[in-house]
Amino acid sequence: MSVYTQVTRSQLDLFFSSYALGDVTSFEGIEDGINNTNYFISTSEGSFVLTLFETLTVDELEHVVKLLAYLAEHKFPCPISLPDRQAKVLRQLNNKPAAVFKRLSGLATTAPSIAQCREIGLQLANLHRCTKNYVFPVKNSNDLDRCKMLLDRIASRLSATDRELINDELLFQTANRPDSLPQGVIHADMFRDNVLFADNRISGIVDFYDACTGALLFDIAVSANDWCCEDGDINDDKFAALLSGYESKRPLEQLEKQHLQTMLRAAALRFWLSRLEHQLFPRPGEITRQKDPLIFRQLLQQHRQENCASLFRPKAGSSYFQPASNSRHQTNSGDLKCDINCRRSS
Repeated sequence: MSVYTQVTRSQLDLFFSSYALGDVTSFEGIEDGINNTNYFISTSEGSFVLTLFETLTVDELEHVVKLLAYLAEHKFPCPISLPDRQAKVLRQLNNKPAAVFKRLSGLATTAPSIAQCREIGLQLANLHRCTKNYVFPVKNSNDLDRCKMLLDRIASRLSATDRELINDELLFQTANRPDSLPQGVIHADMFRDNVLFADNRISGIVDFYDACTGALLFDIAVSANDWCCEDGDINDDKFAALLSGYESKRPLEQLEKQHLQTMLRAAALRFWLSRLEHQLFPRPGEITRQKDPLIFRQLLQQHRQENCASLFRPKAGSSYFQPASNSRHQTNSGDLKCDINCRRSS
């Protein structure tokens, strides 16, 4: 979220006259997020969120609208687009597709507790289970090809050290990322600012505009890298809580356990690159928010260097993580490697 497209009071009055939602009484731009323009809107009938979509087309948004309606029908805590007087849920405002949502209760957290991390894992598993048979015709655009494209765009602005690290990680991901992981609908952006809590329970999960069909494990990795991160490092207790919550609803398959470390690295690389692009090539706007890319650089280095077993607190006689047999890929950046028994190797 952010405000890239400015909207005036008179434009809002005209826009909301097409809805049976009352008269606009006040509005405020929302700073959180980096992709779309968002406003809090208060009317004589209630509180709403207006979103202007900066990059997605109407055809792309229709898939998201249908997904949100399906999730809401299945009691998943997400917003749904409100219809206008002609029953349309997407309209045009300032030449951008726009939609109105009921404002959900609750607030985002900046310092999640262990209990909240477990709740995130549980709700993520609920999402994956709820949509197990749902056909969502949007492919994951944040794959390795996307990472390579981002690197091509920003490479000239990076240090030689960073270029070497990114290229080395891309080589690792190409050699080690399996094609046979369980697939399904993933949120792909379940960061702290996209989840609302009320009374320490999740009251809403928002911003499904990166949702796609992809590896369920990638969704877990994206969430863990944000929710379990403290000062650039993964908190073991929070990570264990997130995994425990997830597996209480959907136990991981053995292949997923083997490749979780690889996916943590892939997720860190993807968001390091996208935040670097946003920082180096900022989009103009009235209210914009920059997110620190260095956090994901630090996470990527940790995932590459960490003793794999130290990331998990398994029960006696079991293990969350057993690395895949091909995880001996040699790195060029001085990183520690994990051998097939998950020991530090020199």
